[in-house]
Amino acid sequence: MEIIKKCRDKFTGNLDTILSFTGFSLGLFIVSLYYLINLNQQDIGIAVLSACLIYFVFRKKFKDESPISPGKDRFKTELNLAFYLIFLISIFIYSMNLYYRPLSYFILICILAGIIASEILYVKEGDRIFPILFQIFLLSILIRSGIYYNFPSIMGYDAYAHAGIAKLITETGAIPPIEISSKYFYYPLAHIFVSITQLMGGLDVKDGFFYSIGFANIFSTAGIYLIGKKLEGPQMGLLAALLINLNNHNIVTGITNITPGSLVLCYFIIIIYAIFSENHALVQTGLLLLTTILMILTHQLTTFVVFLALISILVGKYLHNLLYGSSPTAAGSFNYILFFVISLQTYWMFTYVTRDTSFFEMIFKPLVEVFQMGSSYSSDELIVGTAAANQDPMEVLLLHISYLALPFFAIGGVLTWASRKDAIKINKFSIALVVAVLYGLAYGIPLLGMRNFLTSRWFPLIAVFLVLVAASYILKLISLFNSKKAKIPAVFIIILLFSFVMITTPGINKDNPLVGKNTTVRNQFKNVEIQAVETLSGVYSGSILMDSPYDSCLFYRDPRYNVDNATYFDSNQIESKEISGEHMILLRRSSLTEPISINDPERYGVNIIKPLPAEFFNSFEDTGYERVYDNSEVLAYLKENKEIKM
Repeated sequence: MEIIKKCRDKFTGNLDTILSFTGFSLGLFIVSLYYLINLNQQDIGIAVLSACLIYFVFRKKFKDESPISPGKDRFKTELNLAFYLIFLISIFIYSMNLYYRPLSYFILICILAGIIASEILYVKEGDRIFPILFQIFLLSILIRSGIYYNFPSIMGYDAYAHAGIAKLITETGAIPPIEISSKYFYYPLAHIFVSITQLMGGLDVKDGFFYSIGFANIFSTAGIYLIGKKLEGPQMGLLAALLINLNNHNIVTGITNITPGSLVLCYFIIIIYAIFSENHALVQTGLLLLTTILMILTHQLTTFVVFLALISILVGKYLHNLLYGSSPTAAGSFNYILFFVISLQTYWMFTYVTRDTSFFEMIFKPLVEVFQMGSSYSSDELIVGTAAANQDPMEVLLLHISYLALPFFAIGGVLTWASRKDAIKINKFSIALVVAVLYGLAYGIPLLGMRNFLTSRWFPLIAVFLVLVAASYILKLISLFNSKKAKIPAVFIIILLFSFVMITTPGINKDNPLVGKNTTVRNQFKNVEIQAVETLSGVYSGSILMDSPYDSCLFYRDPRYNVDNATYFDSNQIESKEISGEHMILLRRSSLTEPISINDPERYGVNIIKPLPAEFFNSFEDTGYERVYDNSEVLAYLKENKEIKM
């Protein structure tokens, strides 16, 4: 037993060193595979090995957070004034442009983020944090409203379907039938929330989404501050709140593609705070159980990620007890997990996607098929990756940095929290384990070819933990500098660059991306494009053939038009220039220069991203078709001598 205890103490005392060496070796291995088998994941390997190397070199020099100035400081006041001045200038620049946001707008937003980060370094225990938290909220609203209101239409893909459900609830006062509501037929809580906001504020559905779920996603990040404050202090909590409001995955969930899963993120933050606050009073326990039930009823699949996170936290506490001799996990934790499992399974089994298929069957039937017959989604291609074609190397670098920046700092944070000094704190140890487990599953499940779990939508939830460890590590890096004159520029530059690669990505800037223009499909629509759909669907009831994603604009169709009559071009039709059947052809002139999504009917789930070929576009001017509509942006064609169906 004495030998085992010594081995355990030696292992835990050097856990961070062991993990950093393991991570460095793994990163080196991934990079080497690029040269051996052309594995196009070398950027991940470089991020892992560099993060581990930097931690290993500087690990003994890190210090705990402390304010850079214990008293009043004139420069702090100047930073505060500069924030509001630049904020007003940003609004002015945004208001002067239509369907476009210039580079200066993005640069000013990055400067605002850097100013907030600099102000955070002045915070000490007991200070009022509301002014800085308020600035974080203002910055987040500026970023998200700038994206959301740059075009008059709703944005996203699934968002249009959810907006349709919410709109029907507002107009009829009833839940749409299962053929429309699908799995949300039973408890469309998010849609009802949007509908209530519409009715109370006299808003349209677009504003209803922004002022309900959009605002909830912003203000719920105050919970991140509270969690961070409990773990390390106010500086870490505020920086974590800033990072999650800048993270592009959370901006996607919170504004650019709002779904019921967006509301789950808010519930999730509340639950995580309740767990780590360790307040077991009756009222707090009741609120925790109520929030859990609301979350499960709101969105089925996203809640599964929450379940994995809670299991990882519980396992982390159990391992911490074995390695560090902490107090045994309370029975209440096991009871809560049991309550969660029973509630989740019950709802999955009795929630039907169609009248004959439950949500449980829809998720797990393909899982069984994968294990029995293997994947049909070309997992080898997912593993090897695909090289970017016809893209500028600098664009590719910026795109890759955007999804590796947060994990880079998070890796350093996990290693820091694995050190003897931090690992003895059970909550930090558990969070570090959650990051490792969820990231492993998020990347591993698609390699099996399973897309039913939609792991790309896990990242906003994983980010709740990533920003905590990343904020901790950034403060540790800043602590390497001894003078205030060095610390402020260091944190300013780090956050300015971090925010730039986050807010300029195509994922949240489909209207005017600064990078990846040749591969970014705009899913927001101009007034002239919306007007074409409204007009034509009001006078024509037959089949309409159009490009994707312009088919999403059918959300604005005439109420009498049956949306099932419309579809989009596929690659076979475009290559052959042959359209079978009687269709009205809808063409956008912008599709000649902007990429659209062209479905490949031979390969499930595969879309070709490129502009519409001019040969196909112009082919309808030849004999056989007649132009029946033209508003300078959208053209409509019908076969000659064909009458319009009313």
